[in-house]
Amino acid sequence: MSSPITAKVRYLAPQWCGSATAPSIGDWEAMAAATVEHSVSVENGRGTEYGLDTTGFTLFDHETTVDFRDESAIASQYFKELAPLVQAQTGADEVFVTHHFVRWGDPEDFEAGYAGFLHGDKGLADPFGYTHSRIEELDIRLDAGREYDFAWYNTWQPVEREVRQHPLVLMDATSVPREHIHEYFYTSIGNHPPESAPEFAEGHRFVHFPRMQTNEVLMFKQLDTRPDRAPTCLHSAFEDPTAPADAPLRRSIEVRWMCAFSR
Repeated sequence: MSSPITAKVRYLAPQWCGSATAPSIGDWEAMAAATVEHSVSVENGRGTEYGLDTTGFTLFDHETTVDFRDESAIASQYFKELAPLVQAQTGADEVFVTHHFVRWGDPEDFEAGYAGFLHGDKGLADPFGYTHSRIEELDIRLDAGREYDFAWYNTWQPVEREVRQHPLVLMDATSVPREHIHEYFYTSIGNHPPESAPEFAEGHRFVHFPRMQTNEVLMFKQLDTRPDRAPTCLHSAFEDPTAPADAPLRRSIEVRWMCAFSR
């Protein structure tokens, strides 16, 4: 296993940690005002132990022939390919796609570019309230005679070429106490529930999977209503200092999943 690298990531700025109000981040200027940069050590995740319910992430293989510029093929083929793999990784009784996003490499576009700060895409304060409101919005039908717990995940797969620049860095959930995680509002897409961002503290562990290939899928947790499991996996894109200066921009597809677990 290779030695750790030093990378720069952005945490929530101290004035917002524990504040009665949460910051709003919807463009690069707001992000710069609400976050602060730190240098951290990032481990190579290959060859280490990890899991969705412990560290909050996992890596698995998946070959696909989908043309990711064809939205209809993504919906008709790619989702169907991934659904049984997501079910196998999580042990869920039911899995549902909520939405997806293909990033073609535009770092200047705040919404379509690469995440510039550590975050989770769901707030942690009211996991059941958030989940049930989203079930209603998405018109998801579950067996009314059964009770469920829920968890939300991302799958993230490189498109067209290996990842050399702007890979994802993941915070090991076992190293991030719940009190280190705060709320913020992601406002670039209008009215949106609060999301999560961490305060800086010593002891956080960072992991990435260098040079991910197009047949690899990184899966990480966004929110879990079940106790005694990783509640989320905070993450960010980062500039890999070991990548060549002319490394091409990362291209990737991310799919958001809601998983239901019968009690």
